[in-house]
Amino acid sequence: MGSVLHYKTNFLNRSETFIHRLVSNHQRYTPAALCYRKLHFCDGLPVHFVPDAFYQKTVNAAAFHLNRPLPFYKKSVREKKPDIIHAHFGYDAYKMLAIARRENIPLVVSFYGSDVSRLPGEFGWKMRYKKLARYGAAFIAASDFMKRQLIDLGFPSDKISVIYFGLDTDLLPYQTKTFSSLNILMAGRLVEKKGFEYAIQAIALLKLKGIELPVTIFGNGPLLSKLKKLTKENGIDSQITFKGFQPVEEIVNAHKKHSLFLAPSVTAIDGDMEGLPNTILEAMALGTPVIATKHAAIPEAITHQKSGFLVDERDANGIVNTISEIICGSYNLMEIAKNARLEIERTFTINKMVKQVEELYDKVTQEEC
Repeated sequence: MGSVLHYKTNFLNRSETFIHRLVSNHQRYTPAALCYRKLHFCDGLPVHFVPDAFYQKTVNAAAFHLNRPLPFYKKSVREKKPDIIHAHFGYDAYKMLAIARRENIPLVVSFYGSDVSRLPGEFGWKMRYKKLARYGAAFIAASDFMKRQLIDLGFPSDKISVIYFGLDTDLLPYQTKTFSSLNILMAGRLVEKKGFEYAIQAIALLKLKGIELPVTIFGNGPLLSKLKKLTKENGIDSQITFKGFQPVEEIVNAHKKHSLFLAPSVTAIDGDMEGLPNTILEAMALGTPVIATKHAAIPEAITHQKSGFLVDERDANGIVNTISEIICGSYNLMEIAKNARLEIERTFTINKMVKQVEELYDKVTQEEC
């Protein structure tokens, strides 16, 4: 049994269930966590975080903001002596690079989305990524699309493994729906790349055609006020309910009452993109047909008109046309929902993800010997 030290600055944010699933389902490696701030999903896991003592906080904060190795991190790694350090997100991985090299411990890095699409455009990060690409032991891309992005950034192809997110399908039971009436569920942070404004435009266009569909939006973020204003300006505020941030369990339960899941992701002005949204995979597992965009890795999970529906980015009319065709009975939604669940069981399970990640750990530790 080997040991792995998972690193993330904030361990973990409430939305980072995709990291928690990996950490909590290890089979052959004993996990621990290292972080700057201890937040959520820490039960039953050894978590090493910067102490509150004034001197410790001051010294480590200075190193943190200068992107220098934190003294607390150095001490923790020396004491823990893990076989692997697994850093999550590229910007956090860089903080562990010098320590991993000094202690001769393989550094495995998982990338997720904005750390590949937006971050490299910020000052200094192309240089940092060049160093990370050279000295990191292995890199995990969440999709084939992301692997191509990493190669374009200078990461060596032979060091990149594509490992999809894994779901615990036992916690996501398939729900047979009748689709006798339609309503829409959306979930995610209210930020530009989620494309929620185009969904709102589509709902307004459908109303002009005499189709008034109720919509529930789970999530919070900086665009909340703007989106609420947009619904009011279009006269559809009575159709759209903003639920704010809710635990995953609440969203899973909401799928029982909703017939379609809408995920109109777009590339933001600053280049920020999705990886492969967990909300889409969860909807597919739960039996809720998904309408999404041809964005990033989403087409790797959804086959158009077979396991879901794909439209172009920023195409409100495309969303309208798809929903109109669904209402007219152009598609067998029950068959599409079943195909989506089968795709999840075939490709996106937590057991498959853990197996692939731990096989990668085996490979890099053997290479170090």
